[in-house]
Amino acid sequence: MSYLNKLNSLDQQLEINEVHQQVAEINEINHIIQEHKILSKAPQPLGFAPDLLEELTQKTSKNERPALIVINNLLNNFRQYLSLTYGIWSLPNLETANLIKKELQVKTALEIMAGNGYWSKALEKVGIKTVTTDSLEWAKTSATGSKKFVNVEDLNAADAIKKYHNLDLILCSWSPNFGKSDLEVVKTWKKYSQAHLIFIGEKNGATNSREFWDYNRFVKSHSLKRINQSFKSYDFIEEKIFEVEKNELEEN
Repeated sequence: MSYLNKLNSLDQQLEINEVHQQVAEINEINHIIQEHKILSKAPQPLGFAPDLLEELTQKTSKNERPALIVINNLLNNFRQYLSLTYGIWSLPNLETANLIKKELQVKTALEIMAGNGYWSKALEKVGIKTVTTDSLEWAKTSATGSKKFVNVEDLNAADAIKKYHNLDLILCSWSPNFGKSDLEVVKTWKKYSQAHLIFIGEKNGATNSREFWDYNRFVKSHSLKRINQSFKSYDFIEEKIFEVEKNELEEN
């Protein structure tokens, strides 16, 4: 049974209002993505913390408790469903995209390592002229490789920065937590571009190399704080938006 079918089937079986609200939100997000649209705001947190799960368990019959555990696991794994179905690891929203445009004074942008370009779609929707690039090696073997949201130019990150060095913003979402491609991005950006450089991911966690987090410093500003207030993580991954600080970079 598919992820959504199983989720909806268990929701009907359990008839728990708190579960139903989250399942309804997942169905709505899935519909928005299918329509190649962007969420207006960040989704609400999905899944239940241990204390709330225990509270719901006490209200559930003994026969239904295994189903509650299963559906909580499904809610917690929504990001994995999005990655396997649409090639999406990060969910942009229009409120955050608008704040990036306003707070960082961005009119043009380059997305690198863009995958299917969903963040580019969000930036374009708020009026930022965006170039979307990716090496596209992954797309040759991934079932989601043909599900692009915008046109994606076949360029690796360093070459893209050199080619489009005069844009206002460089955005990289969910850089791999292995290898040193993110360090090469920072090094190339420092040499060729004056753009804001932002990474979307989890510090010392699901994204970027350990060296990336160790070697770089990040902008701390009211603008970044306001942007991140609109970009709440919807699961156990502490996803945030980081801007690399230009003058404090160490040579690698």
